[in-house]
Amino acid sequence: MMRRTAAVVAALLSLASGACSEGEEALDRPTNVAFGARGEVYVADGYNHARIARFAPDGTYEASFGEKGFARGQLDTPHGIATDPAGRIYVADRENARVQVFDAEGRVVDVWQGPAIGRPWGIARAPDGTFFVVDGGDQDPKHPRSGIVHLTAEGRVIERFGRFGRGPGELAEGHAITVGSDGSVFVTDLGGRVQRFRRRGAR
Repeated sequence: MMRRTAAVVAALLSLASGACSEGEEALDRPTNVAFGARGEVYVADGYNHARIARFAPDGTYEASFGEKGFARGQLDTPHGIATDPAGRIYVADRENARVQVFDAEGRVVDVWQGPAIGRPWGIARAPDGTFFVVDGGDQDPKHPRSGIVHLTAEGRVIERFGRFGRGPGELAEGHAITVGSDGSVFVTDLGGRVQRFRRRGAR
């Protein structure tokens, strides 16, 4: 499995480095990656292409969906990406301040947004099927904001924790997020660190 994963990552890196290529498989400043139920690789090709590209387990390009815009199904800096066992793809549509949920064919099935969710920069699925989103804020120095949002599998807010700052448990600009097998939440911060948050009752 590790060898296959390394081969796929190497193939995708070579595609990213050839961003000047006009082929559909060429990536241009991709932001994140997630694996599907059958081993396929979904890439948030975010900063310039504003799409989600899908590759086979061996790195062969298969398809893509999304285009730049703010309408339902369109994307503006798809920055984080996660999947679930049912084949759905969850995209942190950063500049549109929402999470869009797509089926395996790239059709929108749900949209999560609102003040409690903020501007999602990253998203991760926890072992219990819930989701964590890092709200990186609006990059507005007059109204700084950052935090972590815990959501149900249907997108309902369970809780929000963390705030803007540089102290323990605070985030200057929360950037990417993942969840460990024990439920610990790891968040990268553009302030220059990674923080681990433990669920209540966990060791």
